[in-house]
Amino acid sequence: MLRKTKNAIYIIFFTIFIFLITKHYFSEENRILINKTRSTYSIERLKLRVLKNDTNNIIEYKNELDDFNNKRKKRIWEKLISDRNE
Repeated sequence: MLRKTKNAIYIIFFTIFIFLITKHYFSEENRILINKTRSTYSIERLKLRVLKNDTNNIIEYKNELDDFNNKRKKRIWEKLISDRNE
């Protein structure tokens, strides 16, 4: 009996909580506050200046694979498999 009343109280509190949250979320006061904050964000964004892009040709691409292959010690089985005569 005690367990059923405890579960009933939990269900009642849960439904009241969900009801109050949805009532606040869909209220007109909350919608007005959301619109005010969105408008201030858009105004602040318009005040920012746009910086010039100065990142052209900043990355240097190197072909180090050939250097690695030349420095690497050749294994016996690689010599047997290779098509070239080295």
